[in-house]
Amino acid sequence: MILLMGAKDDAQILSVATQLDAMQQEYSVFDSSAFPQIDTIGYQPQSGDMVLKIGGQILALADVKSMYWRNYLAPNHGSDNPIAHKDSVSLLKSVLNELGARAKNSAAAVHFHQEKPRQLAAVAKLGVKIPATYVGNDPLAVREFCQQHSEVIFKPVTGGDYAHLLTEEHLSVEHLNKSLRQAPVTLQRFIKGTNIRTYVIGDEVFSAEIRSQHTDFRTDGEIELTVIELPEHIRQQALAIKTTLGLAWTGIDWRRDMQGDYYFLEANPSPMFANFETYTGLPVARHLAQLLIAA
Repeated sequence: MILLMGAKDDAQILSVATQLDAMQQEYSVFDSSAFPQIDTIGYQPQSGDMVLKIGGQILALADVKSMYWRNYLAPNHGSDNPIAHKDSVSLLKSVLNELGARAKNSAAAVHFHQEKPRQLAAVAKLGVKIPATYVGNDPLAVREFCQQHSEVIFKPVTGGDYAHLLTEEHLSVEHLNKSLRQAPVTLQRFIKGTNIRTYVIGDEVFSAEIRSQHTDFRTDGEIELTVIELPEHIRQQALAIKTTLGLAWTGIDWRRDMQGDYYFLEANPSPMFANFETYTGLPVARHLAQLLIAA
């Protein structure tokens, strides 16, 4: 049995499900937000047995061949009780960690992605270029970094929001003191050039150039996608990044500058790809389904 973890109407879940149907593979969609109000989980630590009941279907975790981790949706326990929330999360995380490498990607790899400063450091150690970066909440260090670079972007340390160009207003004493007392920030030298998205699935590598005039192409409703072949040394870097970060598959975002140099931005353990497939015709979902079957 193959599990697809995420919302049933998610475009990526639907794309992989379509491929599994075509390959005549049995699967079940596991929406983690349906636990514990609708779905159930049972665990006997003495034997290690775990049983999931998903939509009335009983499934032993030992019988799960693989799982596509699209989205972790917080358990919906229907109350404001913090203990109920912690208990639900604890059991659900036990299931996800028990799956280990059967999950594509594993809980460990997903958690590593949430520590983006470490991810950048691990990739830099491979010899891969990354933009000059500062992560922290020291106002003096922020100003010093910005003085060293003509254009700087800022974004959340863990992601979850768009990148923006830094302005003089952002560097005012009042703004810096207020914002940096609330949270650290990630600053990077803005790389003039174009965006490249690379999907690495097992040993398969697919890439496209994303043309956009926006600082963060995700805010642009009129992007242009063109399928490209990566230079061989960048292709090898993409494979090395996947392995180093403990990923079975990933979506890597690069910035290619005007001289043709590639700068690594991030490697997402659960990237969206449905629209990418629609625009480019590249078979991401098919290869992801094959990865799940071969596990």
